[in-house]
Amino acid sequence: MNAKLKEKINKAPVLPGVYLFKDPKNRIIYIGKASNLKARLASYAGSALVSHVADLDTIVTNSDVEALTLEESLIKMHKPRYNIRLRDDKKFPYLKITIQEDFPRILFTRDLTDDGALVFGPYTNARALRRTRDALCRIFKLVSCTKDLSRKYARPCLEYYLSRCSAPCTASITKDEYAGLVDKSVTFLRGNSNELEQAIETQMWQHARVENFEAAKILRDQLLAVRRIAQHQQIVTKDDVSRDVIGIRRGRHDCVACLLRIRENRLLSKEIYNLKVDPQSIDQEIASAFIRLIYTHISFLPEQIVIAAMPSDWKIQERWFRSRGYNVQIIVRPRGEVKNLLAWATKNAESEASSRHSVPRVPAVLLDIQDRLHLENPPRWIEGFDVSNLGDKFAVGSSVAFKDGRPYKQYYRRYRIQRAPDQDDFAMIREIVARRLKDLKKRKRRPDLILIDGGKGQLSSARRVIRDLGMPVPVFALAKRSDELYDPQGNVISVPQTAQGFYMLKRLRDEAHRFAVGYHRKLRGRALTRSVLDDIIGIGRFRKHEILKYFGSVEGLRKASEKEIARVPGIGPRTARHIYEILHT
Repeated sequence: MNAKLKEKINKAPVLPGVYLFKDPKNRIIYIGKASNLKARLASYAGSALVSHVADLDTIVTNSDVEALTLEESLIKMHKPRYNIRLRDDKKFPYLKITIQEDFPRILFTRDLTDDGALVFGPYTNARALRRTRDALCRIFKLVSCTKDLSRKYARPCLEYYLSRCSAPCTASITKDEYAGLVDKSVTFLRGNSNELEQAIETQMWQHARVENFEAAKILRDQLLAVRRIAQHQQIVTKDDVSRDVIGIRRGRHDCVACLLRIRENRLLSKEIYNLKVDPQSIDQEIASAFIRLIYTHISFLPEQIVIAAMPSDWKIQERWFRSRGYNVQIIVRPRGEVKNLLAWATKNAESEASSRHSVPRVPAVLLDIQDRLHLENPPRWIEGFDVSNLGDKFAVGSSVAFKDGRPYKQYYRRYRIQRAPDQDDFAMIREIVARRLKDLKKRKRRPDLILIDGGKGQLSSARRVIRDLGMPVPVFALAKRSDELYDPQGNVISVPQTAQGFYMLKRLRDEAHRFAVGYHRKLRGRALTRSVLDDIIGIGRFRKHEILKYFGSVEGLRKASEKEIARVPGIGPRTARHIYEILHT
């Protein structure tokens, strides 16, 4: 600990607040909170973290509860290296109901602002969340657009005619009636479907008794829709307590958390979050950080939070919950069915973590190739080579790559033939294979299989390069005209052309050919344009551009008459005659 840092710690106030550790480049690397800044900072003496700290700042707050919310905001803003935070740093989706407006709307959002709206989330599946919003619009007909509802419009939009909006913009519904729809939506999102069903059913029979059957029919449809959704939610408890169950599986630098939201004994949703953690972090700190990340912004909280480790600052978090009107109970040693739920959540987190670190499944087509070509391993990375010269001096080559059976364009390469003579396909194959493999050898990487577009001669040339470089990579050739597949010894392999592996090898060969021919045409087009137009006196960049724009190509220019050339902007009769004479002499 340097003298400057030590002095700042000694002068820290005995007050609640937030502290920011900085590295030698003045970057914030850790943000923490404390009810006593001086005591908390003094506790870091001799810790591994403080060895990376060159300076610190402190921010005094009115209470430790206020410090909690400030800490969360600063972590989201600065993303410090050593803080526990969501690994991908993306903004998770939320549902927001703008109750501060006369006609609240339901919106999908990733940006949270303190505007008085009700917020539900965060969710990890944006598509499922959009479906939930769309279902609410169909059932309760809430506004989901950003139209200015303070104005009155002559006619509603399409959403009204699709029965997905009650159109308050055209005064089709009163403010009180619309408020009732909003209340039902909030009740639904909170997971209180039993309460909602009872309220809707009561209203439905009230309208039926006074023979207001049209209103009763609308309520009946709402009731059936809510019941249909509730029927698809799995019943997991019996005690009717709203709880969130959090299972965590930690690794050295990251961990996966699974959150099960349970309301009225039903599993509402399962969310998976990935967190970045410091290896020195203890389970209690991870639990504390996760609860802060998830519950800081949302409008409704559960009665219980079930988690395996007691959050390190639960006393502060509990006071913060109470300041918002919620008496949230933390359960770290559950029993009975709740214990089983925690084990279920933890198992889901472990399954998610193992699937993300496991080797991807080998596609069946690669196993087919491995079997038919008698390879030791599945060819997950295949490189294909081809050359193109078309009888002139612009000889080029290409290498393309397939990874797990799909084009991997980051590994595509194009080559101008530099040393091999024109028309010598064997020498050109040797050159491009050597250039590609030398580059890979420097990077200490090699493909699982090489495929040459050609026959025995091209195959032999590639084999010689591979032998000289000392890179033991299986190499095969696939001829264009006959579609014959040659093994490394030059023997034809009998493979049904309908086999999925053979079909994929043809795709790879054709892709290498397409890539080489495309490059060849590009070079020829550039050279032809330069040789014809750039050598004509009086034709600069602007006139050249206008000519090619007018005729589309040099070939189109060759077919044009003097009069047609003279119609090009900036080209008069004299210049047109000059161009025509050069092109036709």
